[in-house]
Parts: sequence; C-alpha cells; structure tokens
Amino acid sequence: MIQVLTFDGKEEELKGSHVVLNKLHDAQSLDEFEINVIDLSSEQFWKCPDENGCYVKDIKDWESMAVMIEESVDTKIIILLPQNIEVNYCEEDEELLLRDELKNIIENLKSYSLERLFARFDGLNIIYENTKTVIGDKKIPASFYFKEPKNILTKSQKSEKPTTIDCNGVIMSTLQLDTYDKITSFLKEIGLIKQNKNVPGWMAEIKMFDDEKQLQTISENNKIIDEANQEIRNAGSILDKNNRYKSILYTSGDELVSVVFEILQEMLGCNLSEFVDYKKEDFRFNIGNKIYIGEIKGVTPNVKKANISQIDVHVQEYLDEHNENGENIVALLIINHQRTKPLHERQEVMEEQIKLAKRNGSLIVETITLLNLFSEYLDGKKTREECINLLENNIGLLKL
Repeated sequence: MIQVLTFDGKEEELKGSHVVLNKLHDAQSLDEFEINVIDLSSEQFWKCPDENGCYVKDIKDWESMAVMIEESVDTKIIILLPQNIEVNYCEEDEELLLRDELKNIIENLKSYSLERLFARFDGLNIIYENTKTVIGDKKIPASFYFKEPKNILTKSQKSEKPTTIDCNGVIMSTLQLDTYDKITSFLKEIGLIKQNKNVPGWMAEIKMFDDEKQLQTISENNKIIDEANQEIRNAGSILDKNNRYKSILYTSGDELVSVVFEILQEMLGCNLSEFVDYKKEDFRFNIGNKIYIGEIKGVTPNVKKANISQIDVHVQEYLDEHNENGENIVALLIINHQRTKPLHERQEVMEEQIKLAKRNGSLIVETITLLNLFSEYLDGKKTREECINLLENNIGLLKL
C-alpha cells in the first residue's frame, strides 16, 4: 500500500489502486505503508508570514512530519519538491502582502523550512532550471535539480541533471508527479514497484484477441478522465473565488475591506487601487460627477446609530475640505452586522437606524444585499448602470 500526503488530501487525480490519500496534517503512521509519498507541490504549503519568505506558516505540521520520518523503520519515503510556484509571504493583520516565484527565495525556504522538515536537506544544493525527465513513456517536467548529489535515481533528458536522488535513505525528487499514473510509473522507474522484467519489449507490438478494442477503451476513458479532472480543477477554482466573495458575511477588518473593494471595482467599474486610507473613510472614488464616500464595517451587534453617524462625519469632513456640492456625494455604509450569526438568525436593521440614515442622506448596504446585487450583475440580470443607479438614488436601507 502507498500513502500519498498532500496539503488538501482531496486531489482526485492522485487516487488509484492501492493508494491512500491523506492531508499532511492527518497523516497515518508511515510504517503502516510500504511507500509514503510526501507531496509538497501545493502553493498552500509555502505561505510565509516572514517578510523574507524564510519559514512556512504551517511549520508545526512540518515538524511533526519530521519526527515521523526520523522514527519510521520499515517504509520507503519519497519527498516531492514543488515546481517554480508563486509564494505568498510577508504577513500583516493576517494578510499575506507579497508574492514571488519560488526560485527567487529558494535558499531561504530551503534553510528555514525544508531542513526543519528533514535534516538531511542540510547541504543540498537545489538549482533552478526547467528540464524534462523520461519516466516510462512520459516526459515529466521539473523546475529544479540537485547539484553534485550522490545516489542519483533519475536524470533529465539530454542535459542529465539529477532530478531524483536517494539522500541517506529518503528519496527526494523535483519531478512534477501530479497524477496517479505518473507516480506509479515513477515508482516503477526507481524500482520501488516491481515490474515483470521477463517480458521483452517487443511483446507490446503484438496485438491479439481483443487487445485493440481494450486499448481503445483505455485511451478513450483516459481522455474522459483528463477532461473531467480539468473540469473539477476549474470548478474548484471558481468555488474558491465564490467563497472568497461570500466571506464578507462573516469577516471584519482588512479582510472584509479587501473583498468589498474587489466587488465594488468589478461591479461598478471604479478604481480603488490608488485609494490611500488615512484612517478616515474606508473608501472614496468617483463615478461621473458623483463622489462615493464609504465606511465598511464588520460588527457582532445589529447596526447602531454610531455606525451611521460615522459615515456622516466622513462626508462633512470632506465637504469642509473641498469646494463640493453635497448633492454630488453618495454616502454608503457597507456593513456586515451580527456577523457571527447564521443569516436566518440575524435581526433586521431597526427602523430608527434607517430613519437616521435617511435624514443624513446616506445608504445602509448590508453585505448580503451587496452579494445579491453582485450576483445579479454577474448573471446579467442587472447592468452596471442599474447597479450604480441603485446606490446613487436610494437612501436609508438598500433593498432589492
């Protein structure tokens, strides 16, 4: 049996006969399996709070795995290194601000992360270079190779750069082994899965009985599987994006502001990239001759009068500092109130607060209403102009 460990533990393309797929966090005992494949290829592994990209965010899981590796007795362990992925690093207020290619910070990550996972990384020289290695009938890409290692197991085609090595009993590879077929072919290539070596190569050319029919069936279904896996990956990416939008139903602070900015820019066509937060209003932008001034809040109670008064203060401060007609101001309070409760348990905004917003000429926009409006925009049920008109021509509480 083979245990494959990944960040998510859900990759359908890695599942197959005699394979158990788990999250690194939920790894079963390594000695329960003949072979353990630790796949570090996911970008999620490499999120770094440090501004220099020096250590991964989930380092505790790595350290637990390091102990399991050292204590294992009767299993073969393979560590798959990532390709030249992009790495998010430099954390501030639980948000990762910077992004760079792995090749540009590989030395930092090797020293502070890989060597903590497995001490035998110490002294390994990992070099960036795109190559391909022939494994079975496939050409497998790799973004890195090992410089001057011992015990080389695979080399790249033509350039002969080491892409898999045995490092004191643990196998390390830079190959992109992202499917079940590639992993099993690789294990056969390096001798961990036995092949029937008594069958000569020319036997594959002999087609008898219904060989052609079965080969055609395999080919057609592999194509269907590949297409289905691609559709699954695409759908997963879309769901991740949808869930990011829906996060405004429970988040607060910078995380809430960031997603609301994305929604406003896409739906209204405004530009918030140059907005600087001077700890006054949370956003300000222009659409035509209208000036949008807004406050974005994530709070646990219902909407309070103080929340509405705060946006009025921002508007008055702006009018004091600028020679502007107050009729051109669109004052918005975008608020995720009672954010810790399920939607069906949240109370409606109280009438007194709605009346105050009307008196001040401002508009309360609940985040669920913003999401519904954005959904109608994306579905083509409302145009951008209709969305803009709803925000510009309403005061009190926005309702669809």
